[in-house]
Parts: sequence; structure tokens; C-alpha cells
Amino acid sequence: MKKIDKYKYSAKTLFLTVFQFKTIIKNSKSHFLDYKNFCYTYYREGLNEKGIEINSIQLYYDDLKNKGLNYLNDTFNQNQIEEISLENEKGKISCLIARNQKSNKWVIGLHGWTENKYLALRLVHHFWKEGYNVLTFDGFAHGLSYGEKTDIGFSSIQMLEEIIAYLKNNEQAKSIGLIGNSMGASTSILFIQKSKIKSLVNWVIADCGFSNIKHQYRYYIENNLYHTEWWKIGFLFTHKFSKETKTPQKKFNLLKNMKKAKNIPVLFIHSKGDTFIPFEMSELMYDKKTKFEKTVKSEIWTPNGSEHVNTIVTYNEEYISKAINFARKWE
Repeated sequence: MKKIDKYKYSAKTLFLTVFQFKTIIKNSKSHFLDYKNFCYTYYREGLNEKGIEINSIQLYYDDLKNKGLNYLNDTFNQNQIEEISLENEKGKISCLIARNQKSNKWVIGLHGWTENKYLALRLVHHFWKEGYNVLTFDGFAHGLSYGEKTDIGFSSIQMLEEIIAYLKNNEQAKSIGLIGNSMGASTSILFIQKSKIKSLVNWVIADCGFSNIKHQYRYYIENNLYHTEWWKIGFLFTHKFSKETKTPQKKFNLLKNMKKAKNIPVLFIHSKGDTFIPFEMSELMYDKKTKFEKTVKSEIWTPNGSEHVNTIVTYNEEYISKAINFARKWE
């Protein structure tokens, strides 16, 4: 995986960093301030630039239109969705629920960075149509849930634990699956590695997640924002984000603890055309995870083309079929 190895320090980049240290420190300081502003600036409430209420089903409908998904007239309406609030010791967790009264199977949708519980409906629509109950929620520092500075999903683990306990205790859930894209995908994998109640999850679908937040920071600043080699402008970014968010960002490395997730099957989905998070990150996670599975349960699908979080659009029928079939296999 040479493409990913590029975002680790080598003997050469370490030498050059020492040689150019003063310049790198100066450049990294200014670029971090810019990148921090980029990471923390997104809509959480009120109206977006189109005048659409952020916390409304209209945002979901606009998303379907923008993505050209053809089930606008065959999806949730306002009367079929209930907004509820759960709480833990940190604060409120804002959720949406759509029930199917004859089912005790549940799917939780985890949105990506800058998104919210309404946009996560895109991930669970097809499960609801197949008779599942579905729940989406505003992740940490997103939407109406608690949190001020996003740590890219790290602190959403506690929220997910509260939600799963609620589904088990209040909704008598017999089967629970997770489906997340981007940040939500990585959060799902982190959950089945570190949570004490991970055994309550039957399966996970991880769509275009990152394997290591440190490498993702470096990849993004080099390839998307500044088009400058990451080591010249990104010195101590992960350490600085840890201080900002008060979380150990360096521990958001999903390759280190994959053994702890060995019992829960994961379907990794990641299109090769993704320029936001490289698809090789999902390949690395799949390879690492299946090494610990006595009988291989996990699967991976890496179709050609398609940008970040758009596999569900480009390959809609195949995406839905693979997701439903995977869930039924392990519920």
C-alpha cells in the first residue's frame, strides 16, 4: 500500500524535516489555523445557503434531488419519522426514528463529517423499505447533539452506546446493524473495537471510511487543500487536534485494534474514484480484519469510479442489494 505509506515519516522526510525545521514550524502553524477553521465550520442549525432548514426532512429531500436518487416520492414523509432525544452524562443526543411495527430488527445510520441525522436517512432508506426499523442521530458536535468541536467521530462512541442500550431496553431490538459513511463508517469500526457492548451489534457496513485519522489529515491537506507535501505544512497537526478536541486523536487508528472486532462481520464499501479518502484505506482494514477471523465473515466491495459517499448513487441498485443481503446473512 505505497499510496498510504507515503503519509508516514520516512528516513528521508525525517531528515528533511530536521534540515528545514524553522520553515516547517512556521508554515505548519499558519496552515493549522486555516485547516482548523475548515474542519470546524459547517451548518448545525438554522438555514443553509439555499434557505433550507438544517434540521428538517426538507434537507434530506434536497439531498436526494442533488444526488439524482429517484426515490424522492417513495421514501419517508414527515409523519413516518419521530424525533426523540436521549441523554447521557454529557448531554442531549438528537435522534430520528422510523418504525416498522411488525419488526424487531433495527439499523442505525451514522452520518459523515458536516452532515446530520436527516442526511443519514439516505443510508437507511432501503432498510426501512425492506421492513426494518431505523434510527439516525446527530453525531458529536453535529446537528442538535452535544459537543462543540468535532473529533471526527471519536466521541460519538458514547452516544452510540446510549442509543443501543435504548433500543435493547425500550424497543426490544433483537437485531442491530450499523451503517455509516465516511466519518460514520470509521466511527462504526471504532465502536466494535472499543465498546463494552459491541457484542450487541450483529453487523456493520462501513462505506468509505478512513483507517487512520492521522494519515487522513495528511492525505487531505496534501491532495485536496494545499497540494503541497504534507510534511512541509502539517507538523504536529494530530497532536494539535488532540489538544483542541481533548481526545487522543493518534489512537483513532483502526488498524491497531482490529483483532478486538474479529467477531463482528463488516462489509467494507469504497469506490476507487474517491479523492477525499483513498479506497486503499478500506482495503487495509479489510485485510487486517480478516487475518483475525477464523472463518472469514467480512467482505469488501471496491467498484470503479464514483466520488466520496457517492457509491450509493453511482451503483444504487447493487449497493442496496449488497447491503440488504449482508444484513440478512448476519442478523
